[in-house]
Amino acid sequence: MNQPRACFLVEYHGRIKAAWQLTMKLAYLDIETNYVGAFTDQHLFSDFKNHLITVLGVRVMDEEEDQFFQRVGADITKQDLLQILNGVQRIVTYNGRSIPDRLKSRIGFDFPVIAAQLGVVLDKEFEHTDLVPECWSRNLYGGQKKVEQVLGLQRKLPGKDGAWASDAWRKYLETRKENYLTELLTYNREDVFMLREIELKLQKL
Repeated sequence: MNQPRACFLVEYHGRIKAAWQLTMKLAYLDIETNYVGAFTDQHLFSDFKNHLITVLGVRVMDEEEDQFFQRVGADITKQDLLQILNGVQRIVTYNGRSIPDRLKSRIGFDFPVIAAQLGVVLDKEFEHTDLVPECWSRNLYGGQKKVEQVLGLQRKLPGKDGAWASDAWRKYLETRKENYLTELLTYNREDVFMLREIELKLQKL
């Protein structure tokens, strides 16, 4: 299935606040996908080759800068992703790992999909922190939104999840109405920025 070209190539650049001073270059990464396979049960979550990446969001932070990148549809490429991650020392995801964790020997979602679609295994190329095992080690369980609620974090777009994101993408493809894509990009941005908030909360537990 052909992916449409991006209508948005978002790049945000800001200065790091003093309280956020970092000692290494970090990237917080999240993807949205559209499943085009045949599974209708739990098997669809491991059918990585049939999860087309619709939106890629990456927040890159170091000692001086805070940058946010988004790519959409056919503009999501291996070359561009690796350019965004150039110089990054550690990637942070929620359930992103393709290497089984040490607690339950499970893999996640984002990196396996990226490997299947773009041909790069990110946790073999970069140091990686998956917040899911970090949550497990603190007796926190569930998806990202559930953990955010337990940690007292509030979203600007509550009540939306991966199923909503897939539906928003399909509506965008069917209608080409920009409001569907704009809201999807906003949702993905919040997914990405919440990774940092979860990480900071976990450091205090």
